[in-house]
Amino acid sequence: MQISHPTDADWPFFLDWAHREGWRVPANELALFRGPLAECAFVLKERGEPRGFVTAVHHERSGWVGNLIVPADLRGRGCGALLLRHALDILRRRGAEAIWLTASELGRPIYEKLGFRGLDRIRRYTLIVGEEGGGSSPPGGGEELLQGDCRVWGESRPLLHHLARGGFVAASGGTTALLQEGKSMRVIGPWLSRESCPRENRLILTTLLSAAAPGTELAADILESSPAGALLAAVGFAPRGRTDLMVLGPPSGVRLSQLVALASLGSLG
Repeated sequence: MQISHPTDADWPFFLDWAHREGWRVPANELALFRGPLAECAFVLKERGEPRGFVTAVHHERSGWVGNLIVPADLRGRGCGALLLRHALDILRRRGAEAIWLTASELGRPIYEKLGFRGLDRIRRYTLIVGEEGGGSSPPGGGEELLQGDCRVWGESRPLLHHLARGGFVAASGGTTALLQEGKSMRVIGPWLSRESCPRENRLILTTLLSAAAPGTELAADILESSPAGALLAAVGFAPRGRTDLMVLGPPSGVRLSQLVALASLGSLG
């Protein structure tokens, strides 16, 4: 078996397997792994045929493992373990001191054996925007988003420049959030709140809803420790499953108490 970067011919396999698993893969995230973050995507092949995928995104001192997938009929052969070890090795060689991921209930014991530990749980919320949505997306707030993200994670994360392109940033006091670009579905994240101020978070959510066109699906991965989950539920967002936020290594300088929502649906951090 051989691990390499995916070609254009490989990605349809990933999309098919992800669809079978019920994964949501935003188009802008996939575009990143086929473009600016192509060096962070890996495919395991046997005799030229894809057997699994993983992504390993590195920042200044940390990394994020995502999109680890092996089709059901190929599981139990060690393909997932090969991909995971490769991702961890890549991130360590690129300077990652702490490596993060979100784990399903089934996957958590596997990661725990490697030394990962759970720090919080993630609850996904989704909503179809009603007629109150406006679809207006005025620019601005990008600098506040970058500063807030750096404050939470203790390092600069260049991927935000990619995620914010074409999106809309809402800012109020010490709270900022990004509504990412998208057509049928738009991701809310990262969402950062220095004081977890209910008024600021409520204003941010109202602003984001007004920036999304009617009929658009909004999705956000919210930390269960954040009070914002109740805020989303109050305006009609529905919970769509849970994962565990896990880390391998010391999460030095990270302030999860100021993090409301991740920057992605599990693949970027």
